[in-house]
Amino acid sequence: MRLQHLQGRARKGYATFGGVWEKGEVTSLDFNLQDDKGNVIPVQSRVMAWWPDKSIKWSAHTADAELMTDEVTLSYGSQRADFEAGEINLHQAKIGANVVKNAIHIEKAEDCYQIATGKLTLELPKGESDFLARKLMRNGNEIASKVYPVFVWETREESGYSKRIENEEFQGKITSVELEEQGPLQAVICFKGNHIPKQPDMPRMPFVIRMYLWADSDELRFQHTFLYDGKEERDYLKGMGIRFDMSLSEKNYDRHIQFGTDKQHFHEAAVMLASNSPKLAPEIFKKQLAGEFAEYDADSLVEQVVPDIPLWNDYSICQDSAYHYVIRKRTQEGCCDLTCLEGTHGQGTMAIHSKCGGLLLGIRDFWQKYPSGLEVRGLGEAKTTATIWFYSPQAQGFDFRHYSKKSYPRTCYEGFDYVGATAYGIGVTSEARVQLTDCFAGEKELSDFGKRVQKPPVYVGKPQYYHDKKAFGYWSLPFGESEVERWLEEQMDKAFEFYKQEIEARDWYGLFDYGDVMHTYDAIRHVWRYDFGGMAWQNTELVPTYWLWLYFLRTGREDVFTMIEAMSRHCSEVDNYHFGPLKGLGSRHNVRHWGCSCKEPRIAMAGHHRFLCYLTGDLRLLDIFEEVKDSDVTMIERQQARNENNPNYKPGARSGPDWSTFTSNWMTWYELTLDETYRRKIETGIQDIMATPFGLASGPDYGYDVKNAHLIYQGEVENTPNQHLQICMGAPQVWLELCDMLEDDSLNLLMERLGAFYYLDKEEKARLTDGRIKNRPFDWPRFATAISAFSAMRRRDKALAEQSWKILIESVWQDGGREGHCMQEYAKGTDGESYYEIPWITTNTTAQWCLNVMLCLEFIREYLPRDMEELERWMMQE
Repeated sequence: MRLQHLQGRARKGYATFGGVWEKGEVTSLDFNLQDDKGNVIPVQSRVMAWWPDKSIKWSAHTADAELMTDEVTLSYGSQRADFEAGEINLHQAKIGANVVKNAIHIEKAEDCYQIATGKLTLELPKGESDFLARKLMRNGNEIASKVYPVFVWETREESGYSKRIENEEFQGKITSVELEEQGPLQAVICFKGNHIPKQPDMPRMPFVIRMYLWADSDELRFQHTFLYDGKEERDYLKGMGIRFDMSLSEKNYDRHIQFGTDKQHFHEAAVMLASNSPKLAPEIFKKQLAGEFAEYDADSLVEQVVPDIPLWNDYSICQDSAYHYVIRKRTQEGCCDLTCLEGTHGQGTMAIHSKCGGLLLGIRDFWQKYPSGLEVRGLGEAKTTATIWFYSPQAQGFDFRHYSKKSYPRTCYEGFDYVGATAYGIGVTSEARVQLTDCFAGEKELSDFGKRVQKPPVYVGKPQYYHDKKAFGYWSLPFGESEVERWLEEQMDKAFEFYKQEIEARDWYGLFDYGDVMHTYDAIRHVWRYDFGGMAWQNTELVPTYWLWLYFLRTGREDVFTMIEAMSRHCSEVDNYHFGPLKGLGSRHNVRHWGCSCKEPRIAMAGHHRFLCYLTGDLRLLDIFEEVKDSDVTMIERQQARNENNPNYKPGARSGPDWSTFTSNWMTWYELTLDETYRRKIETGIQDIMATPFGLASGPDYGYDVKNAHLIYQGEVENTPNQHLQICMGAPQVWLELCDMLEDDSLNLLMERLGAFYYLDKEEKARLTDGRIKNRPFDWPRFATAISAFSAMRRRDKALAEQSWKILIESVWQDGGREGHCMQEYAKGTDGESYYEIPWITTNTTAQWCLNVMLCLEFIREYLPRDMEELERWMMQE
């Protein structure tokens, strides 16, 4: 497998990347990684997903990006970088006769794990504790004595213009520690715990924190997941992060602080060696700010004047909006803050140094996921702390309440008549990196570190390889062999470019928003319907996740990867419920991500995020997949709770998007674990649908027996609004991949039959079903083009193939004319800047149109006219 480095990404630090293999191709972790000259690179490998025959489907590999060239080759065979096994995790990576001396070394002590990477050492707790790590040392110098989670909660009561606000800092308590990966090149430790309030009736605010360490590396990576268990009307998020108790050298004028900014380099010291009287030589100050640590005698002028120079103890940077940050400092509590510098986009980096070393700290997506911050307190004191704030306490407390106390299901396309908004159980994941140094880090080093934080190295396979291996099922490559094909590709490119631009143009940023896009555009106001009930945030509706991930697979573009990576991270956390009565479900699209009363399995479907998990080896998503594997149970329990006073009520599930989501969740959990329970659930449902009179056209509403996963046929439902929902929430993509995995053609046959049936007129549907399907709406024909194309391919049905293309192309012509996804200027700013829109745009139709084009090009490309003139004539034919 050839992998390539994504342009624009860092080339330093470790990268974890996925390998995909055919059934039976790979049966052990006997992998070899080579650069473009054939040099063997140490690689650490693990299994991500299995084929049913217990061969490897997806593998994850970790290697040092500095040793990797623009292209590398991952192969399965005997020429591997072997590891000699010793005690627990005492490995050495061997490459021929050469030994990688600084493999990760983990030992069990009485009350802790002791870890050495070759450049740093630290201790980890083995069980319950109040710290994540302690005794962080580099080259024998202690840089930080303790690392621990911090949390600030705000309790607020409002009455008119009066507010009573109380802030409390919670103590983080680690309840479990797991060494998730213990290799010679990478170790991953997962900490779970709660922030413990002083009062027992306060929320506990669970967290999951993963810490990554690498061989011969002085860096740590933190992946921090915050989970909300508060009461929205009272409990506001005020601050959360990770704190380091630092060990700095004695002289406070040797203690330096730097921030990465979009302006001039910010660099100061706790005591700056500039004095008016007695006057210090300017060279002394210049040397200090150049990072030179000078020795001064006790009776020197410097030592005499230092007590009379202001001691600046506290420094902070707060990115309080997507377009503003501020750096502040103060001497001590009880004194004012001084504003040092303001700007637009902070780099999200801070460096703290003294003679004995220091830390570089960085937050990924610093300004995109505002309000974030970095802070040092006590810079010149005996106790110095550095804090990574994923939510800065300098910002206003985050309000989790809903936007209204009533629901608007008819006028504003919301779910039910009752308000079902709840943030209880949602989460958000943030990422930071920390580098230990034993010398002063200059401006360039801090800048390079910032680039690595924001754009870590990514290696991916080539589109042709993924396509040949049918990675994530079926999709097409962008051949563009004809004018019409090029027009289709241009339309998909324009659609992506528009959404990429809209993220910035519409300020879709913030800790709980970044990554998502909005649902429906309002051409009258020239804004998205951000305040309009069920037409605001998208929340995975009609799978823009699949659209963008498949668009990335077929293009390999870094900007696409960055956008869809953020979407997957957001949607898998903020739009989902991770614990509580809604665990495994997600919230349908709404003004607040958790605002809709419709709590649906489809929003939390595993299929949305398998791409990110398998392409990057992400471990957090394995937690997500465990949470959703039994979402059918949660859905039925929720139905029963809502209908507990109705003795005739029977729980139900739609073949799509409910059962299709279950199959995605079960397929994912099965390939992760080979737990036959979940395969049997899939096969049970397939058999039940096969037994109905008309396959997937039957129902589509079923009774559901949660005990045995049976779909119970209840006859044909003519007034169902669910026929198009059956196929536009990722079902064809899930089922096509599932058929290959199970080597069972039943689902393919069911889709083939539905694809041939969907576009028939009412009279023909009634004739073929003896009048049992007569008036049921088969709405949104554009959504069915993938399955109709699949049916046309299998049946070699030219008429159905041409009908599919006409429906798909006509749909975008109806919306946007022959130009399709073409941006139009709607206003000019006072500075002459133009503002653009696509007035007819909705994310539902755009995501589905692009996704169906990708599949139609795979299934029925040969039935497409070649030039635009022919297409025009062709489209005018009856």
